[in-house]
Amino acid sequence: MVLKRMFGRKPKKSAEDEKELTVEDLVTLERYDEACEMLRTRVKDVPKDLHAHLKLAEVYVALKDVVKALDEYYYVADLYVEDGFFDKGIALLSKAVKLAPGDDTLPRRIERYKRLKALEKRRQYAINGLLANKTTALGSAANSKIHVELLWSKIAKSHLVEQLGPELLEKLFSVMEMVSTKEGQTIAEDGSTVPVMFLVVSGVIDAGSEIHGRHMSVRSFSTGDLIGDSALLERKSWPATYTVTEAGTVFKLGREGLEMVMAGNDDPVGFLSVLRRQQNDRDVAASLLRLRAS
Repeated sequence: MVLKRMFGRKPKKSAEDEKELTVEDLVTLERYDEACEMLRTRVKDVPKDLHAHLKLAEVYVALKDVVKALDEYYYVADLYVEDGFFDKGIALLSKAVKLAPGDDTLPRRIERYKRLKALEKRRQYAINGLLANKTTALGSAANSKIHVELLWSKIAKSHLVEQLGPELLEKLFSVMEMVSTKEGQTIAEDGSTVPVMFLVVSGVIDAGSEIHGRHMSVRSFSTGDLIGDSALLERKSWPATYTVTEAGTVFKLGREGLEMVMAGNDDPVGFLSVLRRQQNDRDVAASLLRLRAS
């Protein structure tokens, strides 16, 4: 009794203290600092716990720390996009826009996600076309799939891929002939009228001609470049001699393949405009004309 009077009784724990509070409990009690600490520990231990990152973003919003909240939304949205869930990433950042209405970073990021979504659709169609192409097939279906994925990775950023619709890409890549090139090989002679054009997949091709008694190079072409548009589309002669200076791979489109792509094409003018857009042959011809006149 004396000891009890001296030290008194220990205060009785509340029901809240008797149990371990969850993040949801802490948020409900508006104990945001504690919830934040708990969530930060969680995402440190399990970096790809997307639910924890999203909850942490909400807590940062409650703490009025918009910068850190956006960092969490960015992280989750990027992971969604990496896994192919483009719509989820776009929806998440569209929601986050309200946090920073004057910041153009979010809209630009959303636009990038939309471009990636469109590119992924093009990839699927292009891969289907390449798999249907006899010249890109290897021994087994598995090897062919790996091979065409590598081809796609090289041409994915070309203007041709960016500007043609998915269905046209599938059709085009199903008819273009894949050709391996060797160093020193001439793929087109100056003045020849062979009606073909090439998409450079890998390697380097040099354009040049005889000027004042000696051969002069005026332009080099590499991955993503289209050459031969004037020869195929306008029936003109090649403006220069095109020589392989670094071995690689090209896709060749002849008149028969062009006609196959054009058949049933809803926008033939638009398609031909894309093939002409780089105007590489015209640039080569103009450069040679200036050199010959000098």
